[in-house]
Amino acid sequence: MDTILNKKLVADFFTALNEQRMNDAFGYFAEDLHWWILGNIPVSGNYDKRKISLGLKLIFRSFDGFKFTLGEMTAEENRVSVIAESNAVRKSNSKKYNNHYHFLFSFENGKIKTVKEYFDTVHAVWIEESS
Repeated sequence: MDTILNKKLVADFFTALNEQRMNDAFGYFAEDLHWWILGNIPVSGNYDKRKISLGLKLIFRSFDGFKFTLGEMTAEENRVSVIAESNAVRKSNSKKYNNHYHFLFSFENGKIKTVKEYFDTVHAVWIEESS
């Protein structure tokens, strides 16, 4: 369990996403990835590698300039905790999207095995209104 390497993998994953190098980003995922998103809004729930990959592609198609900015990052054993913020503009209604996140990543054999994603679901729903 290399906490420094795992933190670098998380940072590299988000860099690839921000640069819209989707194949590179998804290459960090284990084949049996499990990604869980907080809440009871349409995007909430459980995702496998295929479904979260499609969901992430949709985010970048639906927003102009979507970027994650990483904040505090803490690692222990095979887990990395990340505080992040996103900024973008919704293409369908020109609303500014600025959300705050906590991601908890776990790794197995150098790949992202699980992700728990927490964010402001009220803000996420608001951005969809008036679309």
